[in-house]
Amino acid sequence: MKVVTLITSSHRNGYTKQIVDRLTIGIQDNGGSNEVLFMDDYDIKYCTGCRACQKGGGCILDDDYNEIIDKIRHADYFIFTAPVFYNDIAGHSKMFLDRLGSCNYDAELTIPETKALLMITHMSKNINPFVIENTHRCMATGNFQVNKILDIGSLIMDGKLDEFELEDYEDIGYELEEYEVIPHKLDLESATL
Repeated sequence: MKVVTLITSSHRNGYTKQIVDRLTIGIQDNGGSNEVLFMDDYDIKYCTGCRACQKGGGCILDDDYNEIIDKIRHADYFIFTAPVFYNDIAGHSKMFLDRLGSCNYDAELTIPETKALLMITHMSKNINPFVIENTHRCMATGNFQVNKILDIGSLIMDGKLDEFELEDYEDIGYELEEYEVIPHKLDLESATL
């Protein structure tokens, strides 16, 4: 299995990277590979809402977004990581998700249905469920079939991850393809006034 991981956190050696390293060990133990990309290494602009992508041909912004998407398009599995800085995923993480829609208007650019793991990291005991639901929804609109969600919050409140906790992520990496797809449904009645 060929996996591509996008780390959107700017902390190159932080908690997210520690967990991704352990997921990678599990992936490799199961005969797979994991290409880890740091969003900070790429020039990705924010969606301007110009809607040029609706005419086909993808996004017209001249940046590195399509390079990342091409890597993901050729992978068997995608891991998306996003930190929460204040009540929602950080702006640079959302910036990547906002651009996913540009792939949906051209059959040649559409991302094939790809299983994905969503990892949200934050420094709190509880996270607003909407953060996870909305990020899951964004990934679903990009044709990703999320089959594992990691809510990494209370584990890192102490300022370190214990070895036994990290070992659990090796097992998750090993079993990535085995998890059932998590259906996404948006309850508009309760989400709108």
